[in-house]
Amino acid sequence: MDFCDSLRATLLYFDLFEYPLTETELFMFMPEYIDFSTFKARIGKAGLTSSDGLYHLRPGFDLPLIRRTRERRAKWMLTASSVVGKVIRCFPFVRGAFLSGSLSKGVDDGNADIDLFIVSAEHRLWICKSILTLIKKSFLLNKKKFLCPNYFVTEEHLEIPEKNIFTATELITLRPLYNEAMLERLIGANGWIREFYPNYKLEHSYRPIHNPFVQKALELPMSDGYSARLDERIMNYYKRVWKRRYPDYSEHEREFLFRTTPFASKVHPNDYQSKIIGAYERRLCNEGLTRLTRLNG
Repeated sequence: MDFCDSLRATLLYFDLFEYPLTETELFMFMPEYIDFSTFKARIGKAGLTSSDGLYHLRPGFDLPLIRRTRERRAKWMLTASSVVGKVIRCFPFVRGAFLSGSLSKGVDDGNADIDLFIVSAEHRLWICKSILTLIKKSFLLNKKKFLCPNYFVTEEHLEIPEKNIFTATELITLRPLYNEAMLERLIGANGWIREFYPNYKLEHSYRPIHNPFVQKALELPMSDGYSARLDERIMNYYKRVWKRRYPDYSEHEREFLFRTTPFASKVHPNDYQSKIIGAYERRLCNEGLTRLTRLNG
């Protein structure tokens, strides 16, 4: 793929979200490795539509205005998410909390939730998930606007099995709310990301943190072997729930949409990522472009 095709393939993906890219973002999301100085020397000759420092593929459509409007709208929710981060760091067995979804890209189309990617302690994922679910259902009246933990992994099992362009994008755009050092470990455990984004580089190296005293105190009563068995019981309970609610799904479909293992949990009933990847692959085909969108295995 030549330089101009790489640029178009990159912008086509983010056009699905009406999200024009800055020069730095366009470089980072390129599918081909290129030196940044070479990139800067060539970008001006690529003939791309650019306004307000943002590149896109719709010259008759003011995507930069849409992004700037959504950025202004996101400010309040980003402030709220930082408060959520300060609270959630005290919850038992939370080892890292990261903002995902549209807010992690700094935008809000008016429907954004505080989507969370949570790293839990080993053998305590389902207890951790249950506590957060209880808080959402009781104090937040089951509204996900300000607390929507939709993906959990444990601190010793950080590799994500969905190796595709959607997941790679979500991982490298996560915003740390608690324990930035865990983000470094998370990215390191998912080296396959560079198959999609060879120019990506984590900007900072973070120092490990100590768990808050409040968190340690809350965890103390659940530090015995019984808690590990309780965690397994909760996991098996969720398996029964998904099977009862979605009896028409095969075991494989349920495992993909409602991952329920000792080391990971996700609840994605609408399979949003497959829809996005499918739409992107159709756009690439229509434009006569090719790009890696999924890894096998």
